[in-house]
Amino acid sequence: MTTTPEPWTPTSAEPDYPSVSLTLGSDRPALLPEKSALPRGLAVSRRTRFTVPADGAAALQARTVVRPALRLLLGSDDDAERLRRRIETCLAEMAAVAYACTTDEHLLCSVWLDPDHVFVSVEHDLALPAVPDDSTVGLSLVKSIADEYGTHVEQGTHQTWAAVRRL
Repeated sequence: MTTTPEPWTPTSAEPDYPSVSLTLGSDRPALLPEKSALPRGLAVSRRTRFTVPADGAAALQARTVVRPALRLLLGSDDDAERLRRRIETCLAEMAAVAYACTTDEHLLCSVWLDPDHVFVSVEHDLALPAVPDDSTVGLSLVKSIADEYGTHVEQGTHQTWAAVRRL
């Protein structure tokens, strides 16, 4: 099982997909592609990364942002919804812990898949406390939900991650 994310760099040349503006229900416009490609900014692959502000609302922000991405990645049947809630909870708790372990203004959150697991991670610039304290109480919940979890350091950045088995 792969527990370390592969290097990821955004592409500098974003494709300009043709799109059509439609109206859904009220007067809210929505973009739909003319071809079988998603409009710019809405693409979700097997790996999704996003930032949330490193403040007291980090956990709620992470949960709110990842929810639609997980629906696209996992589907929306009953089993996928149960898995989505577990993953959202893991990510939210990790964001809450990482918020207390960073001096940066933002946290980088990631979600990626393999055939058997959904991985979530949060990057922060300070190490987690060696002895559990009030700032790491959320990791107990992550440990009870995730099949594997951990923290590693790469180029001075700490990454707290969890792997949840897909059923």
